[in-house]
Amino acid sequence: PKNEWLWLAATRQERAADPSGVDPEAIKAADALLSKGLQECPASGALWAEAVKSAPRPQRKAKSVDALKRCDNDPRIIASIANLFWQDRKVDKARSWFNRSCTIDPDIGDHWAAYYRFELQHGGDAAAAAVAKRCREADPKHGELWQRVSKRVKNWHDDAETLLKKCVAEMGAGEA
Repeated sequence: PKNEWLWLAATRQERAADPSGVDPEAIKAADALLSKGLQECPASGALWAEAVKSAPRPQRKAKSVDALKRCDNDPRIIASIANLFWQDRKVDKARSWFNRSCTIDPDIGDHWAAYYRFELQHGGDAAAAAVAKRCREADPKHGELWQRVSKRVKNWHDDAETLLKKCVAEMGAGEA
C-alpha cells in the first residue's frame, strides 16, 4: 500500500513484538518493513523520521542527512534531528531545530510538547513559558500523542497549554 501511516504502523508493530529490543530477527523484520515503506513512499517524512530514530547510533547522522535530502523541510524529520542533538547534549543546535520544526508546521502538537520538555530540562522556566505561550497561540490540532491526549473525554475543553503539559507528562511516563 502507498500509505505511509500503514507502513509506519506495521514497522512499529514488528518492533513491539520484541519488547526487549535485542532479538535480531525482529529488528531485521522491522527494518525490512521500513525499507519497503520508504521505497513505496520515498517522500514520507513520518517514515524517514522513524528511520532516523530507529537507526543504530553510528548511522543516525547519515540517515538524517539522507532524510533531509529526500524531504527537505518536513517538520517530522527536523524534530527527529532535534531529538538527536538533544541526546548528544548539543543544546543550542537542538533548540534551533525544535524551533524550526515548530515554525514550519505549528499545527503538530507533538513537536511543541518535545520542545517544551526540552526547554524545561535545559532552558529553565522562562524559556519553557515562552514555548507554552507560542503553543497556545498556534493552537495545534495534530500529532500522534497530541491527538491521543486531546481526544480523551476529560480533556475536551482543555486549552492548548494544558494539553501541552499533559502531553509532556505522558512523554515522561512512557520513558520510565
